[in-house]
Amino acid sequence: MAAGGDLPPWLRPPARRRLRVYAFDPRASVTLETAITNDAVIDLPWETPWEDALGPGPCNDYLEVIDYDPACGLFYAPVDLNHPNLLAQDGLPQAEGRPQFHQQMVFAVAMKTIRAFERALGRAVLWARPGKPGVGSGYVKRLRIYPHALREANAYYSPDKTALLFGYFKSDEVAGRDSEWVFTCLSHDIVAHETAHAILHGLQSRTIDASNPDMLAFHEGFADIVALFQHFTMTEVVEQEIAASAGSLRTSGLLTGIAAQFGHATGRSGALRYALQLIAEEATGGSVHKLEDVSEPHARGQFLVAAIFDAFVTIYERRTADLLRLAGYRPGSGTPLPIELTRRLAREAAKTADQMLRMCVRGLDYMPPVDNSFGEYLRAIITADADLVPDDPLGYRVAFADAFRKRGIPVPGCISYAPASLMWDEPDLTGHKHLATENRVNGLMQGALAGLQFGITFDGNDHYGSSLSRNVERRNLREKAIDIINHNQKWLWQWLNQSSADPETGVVPTGVNPIDKEWEDLLGIRMVTDDYATIALHDGSSDPGDAKKSKKSRKPDFAVNTARIARRQGPDGQELHQLIFHVTQRRRAFYDAKQQQQADTDFDARALKDSSEKRDFWFRGGATVIVDLRDGRVRRIIRKRIDDSVRLEQQRAFHTGSPLGMAFARRGHDVTEPFALVHRDDGAHNG
Repeated sequence: MAAGGDLPPWLRPPARRRLRVYAFDPRASVTLETAITNDAVIDLPWETPWEDALGPGPCNDYLEVIDYDPACGLFYAPVDLNHPNLLAQDGLPQAEGRPQFHQQMVFAVAMKTIRAFERALGRAVLWARPGKPGVGSGYVKRLRIYPHALREANAYYSPDKTALLFGYFKSDEVAGRDSEWVFTCLSHDIVAHETAHAILHGLQSRTIDASNPDMLAFHEGFADIVALFQHFTMTEVVEQEIAASAGSLRTSGLLTGIAAQFGHATGRSGALRYALQLIAEEATGGSVHKLEDVSEPHARGQFLVAAIFDAFVTIYERRTADLLRLAGYRPGSGTPLPIELTRRLAREAAKTADQMLRMCVRGLDYMPPVDNSFGEYLRAIITADADLVPDDPLGYRVAFADAFRKRGIPVPGCISYAPASLMWDEPDLTGHKHLATENRVNGLMQGALAGLQFGITFDGNDHYGSSLSRNVERRNLREKAIDIINHNQKWLWQWLNQSSADPETGVVPTGVNPIDKEWEDLLGIRMVTDDYATIALHDGSSDPGDAKKSKKSRKPDFAVNTARIARRQGPDGQELHQLIFHVTQRRRAFYDAKQQQQADTDFDARALKDSSEKRDFWFRGGATVIVDLRDGRVRRIIRKRIDDSVRLEQQRAFHTGSPLGMAFARRGHDVTEPFALVHRDDGAHNG
């Protein structure tokens, strides 16, 4: 049914697939005010001929739902969303007690979240390969989803399995009678939240590292923001809440809360988290925690949520002020909103939420590849938006900057919160004569661009279609996209390694090459051997993921972690095509500063043998490089230097003095399940 290419027009598949879900969670269906709008429908694009057909599970090009319940030892029969009876009624009706509806719910919400990211990113979403962080490179095709993986009040993304694991449990809410079962897979917010974790990890593999207090907090806060903005895609829900709040988005309610059923079931008086909770405390002058006093990732992430949601509400109020004046409506007067005004306000809220979410998602590409902070994310949002949309008449960027300033979120390296000051600088090539000559790299990357693949080429050898077919030679578009990314990563790694060769003769000069030294300055990594023996050495292997270590070679190792082509479109039709790649390097680090100094300078061959295993933690550096493909010019180089002694000391202090840092340190060098660990250690079990 998915292909449809050889069928007559009246038998070809429809353009959209509609699936019923809970707009919030089952709790909202037992309250009269919200029961009608809680029965929602998600509208997804029908599968195209160049991607896998939808099969039972559901299983498609992106997701594979596997419904095994280990607590019961049961596999639940998979739902077939292509069954004629389900196609005729927008899928299964909402039902808490039917595992097949649970499968439909997680699939629909996850796919809706994926499509939102793809619109903003300008490319397909891919999933990070499972395994130890920093080992190997590449992607896997499908994210697995287990709707009934745990019998406990928990749900989390597992990097080690490339999977979403949802739990179910008995509610603590009702006393004196048998408690109700709560299924986290039936919470729209929790499913969107966990899907955002997986997408973010696929975009930036090092975001799961706990190298500073903001790292995992950023993951949690960003995932909450995605879930909150998904609320505003449901028209009827937004209209109802706008009418109930007289047009205000600064009151607590369904639109501003996360996981209401989960919150009530675990003993809270309301939702698990509220976007406005911190803002309300600030407004009343109550007891407000400072960012530096909060370390638990969920609580710290709420500072990020408050800042972004505050910016969103500010822009919404600015966009709707004229509508309220034209209608002669005074907020707070007690007069009900006219239905026409309610609908217009709801449309403006939905449009603003969509634009703000796109800004947040596009900013991910402008972050350093390692050791990120909230302030750097603000810089990333501002710069990414300015590159795509030069004009900002409604002050979106000012609203973001002001909201971060109000929360006291620091932005190191900036003299003010003015958007112009927050933007990442363009690379300064002053003094880099070997990399900035007119014939070699007036865009810095001219030589590299010649060997990259920018899209699908048809040479008669590739066959496209569903890989679920029996013809194993047929590959689909996303599989080909993975091949292209892997090719570009390897090519860029080789090109950077060979940059020391003379461009005319190919001869590598002896001694310290000035080209390598210039790359070191721009990328923040080490490309020549000096006094940092703690940086891994390699033998010149062309494989960035499996470079062999050799004590004979004195060339430092580094990796190209991703190399993606983004094709973005702005709200007014602006187009921006970019190459985005990450260059990273790791260095053995020790809690003791004297031991660090000794290890950095010890080039004894015996000490180098198996030296990669002798460390207390990994210290990482590198750069995000953004190339404008309209002229081949390097637009941004956003780096974290591998030789930054101040940052190394900060990371050492975090691992030895922070409860979160020490929790990760106790469990070894590479924590492969950071989200499970965070939930277990803080006792919150809150996704």
